[in-house]
Amino acid sequence: MADAAAPTRYVFGTAFDREEERLAHGEALWDKGTIEKLSHLGVDETWHCLEVGAGRGSVAAWLAARGAEVTAVDLDISRLGRLGALGVALWELDISRDPLPEGAYDLIHARLVMQHVGDRAAAVRGMCRALRPDGYLVLEDTDTTSLFSHVDGDFHALVKRAAYEVMIDAGYHPRCGLLDVDLVEAAGLSSVHADGRAEVVRGGSDGARWFALWLEHLRPAMVARGTVSDVDIDLAVSDLADPRHRWLSQVMVTVTGRKDDR
Repeated sequence: MADAAAPTRYVFGTAFDREEERLAHGEALWDKGTIEKLSHLGVDETWHCLEVGAGRGSVAAWLAARGAEVTAVDLDISRLGRLGALGVALWELDISRDPLPEGAYDLIHARLVMQHVGDRAAAVRGMCRALRPDGYLVLEDTDTTSLFSHVDGDFHALVKRAAYEVMIDAGYHPRCGLLDVDLVEAAGLSSVHADGRAEVVRGGSDGARWFALWLEHLRPAMVARGTVSDVDIDLAVSDLADPRHRWLSQVMVTVTGRKDDR
């Protein structure tokens, strides 16, 4: 079920000069679905929430706007400064290694985080200990199988495979959305529910630019492996900018579990 503990490096923890832009486009692609999921939980001013891997802070800001007391954590909190004006506490923290306060939160949410963590089982257990009784853990990670499904069949399959090979080398799990279900159940949470959503992405849209910047970020490592060339990546990036193309995203799997009141 769960993977063995292994040291990892965050594949996007580099000096890529367009990372802020990449993260913003990711918010544009995924925030609507995330907010719909969290809205059903009834977050209000009585809740204490932890946003893990907060990125640019859009979900933490939404939680704060609901009146909740919010803490946002990430390996790098330099992009989260604007949250201070919203009353959000900021911690620089590695969820795979650093402890969380026990019994402190009504909601812990992490999107696109667990798929990069080394010892996923230990990280999930730590988050579960940090929940209050009746608190919710919500994990969102992707299953990559559907990515670049296109009406004409395979869409830059070689480039997709090369990108994921780089990520897997860094400890990434390409089907972590499904794995999260096992991790949450094994950690002892109840009422575990999982569902998935995919987006139809049109070339040139904000969502399409997220995928293009994904390839640009990984380009040096992809080319260094020798399985694709700059020409291959250039062609893929050009097609991702072309509104004549539409494709499926990965499936974002949302897994929700509740801590029993005992």
